[in-house]
Amino acid sequence: MLCICLAVALYCSKKRDGHRQSSKPSEPKNYKLVVDRGAFHYDKFVLTSNKIEYYPGHDNQFEYEKYNTHSETILDSTMIKSFFQEIEEKGFWKLRDRYEAYASCSSELKITLTVNEKTKTVICDDYSTYCHDLIKYIDKKVVELEGNNLKRIYLPG
Repeated sequence: MLCICLAVALYCSKKRDGHRQSSKPSEPKNYKLVVDRGAFHYDKFVLTSNKIEYYPGHDNQFEYEKYNTHSETILDSTMIKSFFQEIEEKGFWKLRDRYEAYASCSSELKITLTVNEKTKTVICDDYSTYCHDLIKYIDKKVVELEGNNLKRIYLPG
């Protein structure tokens, strides 16, 4: 009888330990989002958990100095975490890798999302016409977060 009680106690103890291990909070996510704009700009935005950086293109000589100057802005980490979660919830991981344009005048947009060790890049040959709405939203939101109103400049013609 004593052996049976001991076996039951040991079984219950192991079951409780297993339950404790499975209820541990998940590992925090490390996010990074890179937005590369092509054509006339060839610039880049890099968003991490608490800051955004803007890198102008190598040969940028725009009339407005803000397009030619590197910037770094510290952001509210809670707001940025919500933005990253929103991107995932809206299906970023399910998007195609490439959205091709069938036009000669196009402006590429490349978005790369990294969460811990998982990375996905989505390329739109033309950000304005042949691009998924989520990618357009990310582009617009990143420009907004950077704070210097670095919207795309359109070339005549």
